[in-house]
Amino acid sequence: MLKKPAVALMGGVVKRILPYLFVSALVIAFWQLATMTDNYAWTPKGEELERLEKALTEIFFYKTIFWLVTFNLIIFTLIRLKKRDYKVSLAVLALTVAYHVLAGRLINEKCVVHYYTVFQNQSVAEEYIVQPIEQAGKAIGPILTKKILEKDLKYRLYAMLGLQIIGYKPAAYAMEKILVDTSENYSYRAKAYEVLRHFNDKSSQRAVHQFERNATDSVDLKVIELGEYFFNSK
Repeated sequence: MLKKPAVALMGGVVKRILPYLFVSALVIAFWQLATMTDNYAWTPKGEELERLEKALTEIFFYKTIFWLVTFNLIIFTLIRLKKRDYKVSLAVLALTVAYHVLAGRLINEKCVVHYYTVFQNQSVAEEYIVQPIEQAGKAIGPILTKKILEKDLKYRLYAMLGLQIIGYKPAAYAMEKILVDTSENYSYRAKAYEVLRHFNDKSSQRAVHQFERNATDSVDLKVIELGEYFFNSK
């Protein structure tokens, strides 16, 4: 049997690490739930399901590690504050902020390609299709900006909507190309018109005004009408 001092020592160690264990368990549980395949595959298929599972596993790994470090640093800071160890608290707090900003940017860059894989291989109801884009944030903007020019892109309209939702204004040039391309389906052109109206910066305003001035045939006018309908129905 353990002697009383050893038991007391072990109890003290457990007490010290208990907050870290509790927070770590919560972080792991949250990201396990957030990256469950069932969240994105309501009607799963063979290869799509495999790609989806692989991408979600990568997201779980990166996001869990990032938030484990972040929250454990916060817990350590709070404990030192409680003990009035202000110098250490401030130093660790500064480290936490620096880590959160710098590592967060790196993690987003690592995860963005996986979020795009989730976006392309998911099978959910329409109102949930843009969720992977929202979760990825503006980091996914460059990928979507390039991909929306591909006319056979799966969920293309939702990719354009996603760019609008995350407010990725560098996509304005690609949207303008779709808007003025007469070989495009008018619904995609109307969506591009709406997104440009939503961006509402100098580049987007110029593209919209120039298109409106040059719109003479019935299709162009239909694009404007439908685009205005999309814009005003939000």
